Amino acid sequence: MKKIILSIILLSCFLFANATEQVPDQLLLNDKKLSLYTGWGHPSPLETYFQQKDIKSPFAMLSTANYRGHIATWEIKDNKFFLKEIKVRNDVYKPEKYDIKSKSDTTILDGKVFADWFCGVLQCFTDKDSYYFYIRYGEVIDEQVITKKDYKKIQNITEKDTTNHELMRKYSMLYLNQNYIAYYFRLSSEDQITNGDKSGRFITRQGFSPILGHFGNDHMKWPYNWENFEKSGAPNCKWIIDENKVYLTSVGLRTGTGFYEVNRFDIPLDELFSSESDTNRIYANWLTGIYMIQHGEEKEDTLLPGFTEFKIDSITYMKIIAGLIVEEYTVSADYLRNGIPEDAESGLKKMLEELQ
Repeated sequence: MKKIILSIILLSCFLFANATEQVPDQLLLNDKKLSLYTGWGHPSPLETYFQQKDIKSPFAMLSTANYRGHIATWEIKDNKFFLKEIKVRNDVYKPEKYDIKSKSDTTILDGKVFADWFCGVLQCFTDKDSYYFYIRYGEVIDEQVITKKDYKKIQNITEKDTTNHELMRKYSMLYLNQNYIAYYFRLSSEDQITNGDKSGRFITRQGFSPILGHFGNDHMKWPYNWENFEKSGAPNCKWIIDENKVYLTSVGLRTGTGFYEVNRFDIPLDELFSSESDTNRIYANWLTGIYMIQHGEEKEDTLLPGFTEFKIDSITYMKIIAGLIVEEYTVSADYLRNGIPEDAESGLKKMLEELQ
């Protein structure tokens, strides 16, 4: 029997010491109103809507306690997950206000939208208990209510407890939630790209690894998502540009929830791609759209000694079609300080307008 992992982190109250706790969304469940946790490792399901469509969110930050710029109200009914309404400051809107639609483009009579774009763990709470829902494409796959007594049992879980199926289901949900948090916490713009003697960070509009485009920006199609208990992590890749073509040269997984330290594991290219080239690189023919390279260097944070931050000094904007760079412009990091300059080259202006 596989040995139980005893070091599971109970993340029901998961907060980073250097982060402000975020105002929660709301979840309606029968006659209950639950607070739906949001934060670095738990993006609001509405944030993931814009991420997956690779479009800019229409919401602006309201405060350090509400970076996402909204409070959404959700509902679970008949094991389906719905977006009911969106609150921005003191105004409440139906999803249609922001043209939010389900993939199947179906709504019910009162304007609620079936959130079939969302896959992940909902971590909710009341004054007494924690509620966890595992959602896959808007359908509730599993639901667990975990009490303080349950947490104590899980903290002291042993191999003999594997016969307690109810407890093990709660344990599995917590472990899945831990994977989910680690995945989203590490889902960032740290892919490296080299072009001759120049290098930088290669990112998409949403700031994520461009390899996700190979999987339709669908995290469930990424083989190492939170459901993979053996090998889970957010993608972290290396790329090169050769004769205006973009190639993928290595794939890694980033995981862990440590603030100062990140865990990275390499994945062989032939584990993801059926035919690896002789030069150990994959032509990235799935790349189509506007991409960016951030140039700069790692510098120690003045407020957090020992913690480094990537300081950007310039940005290259590129239009790529099927892996081929057809147009590019490099500007200073503060080029857009006052908006798009009137004297911007027409091609660059068009790219920047598209990114907005």
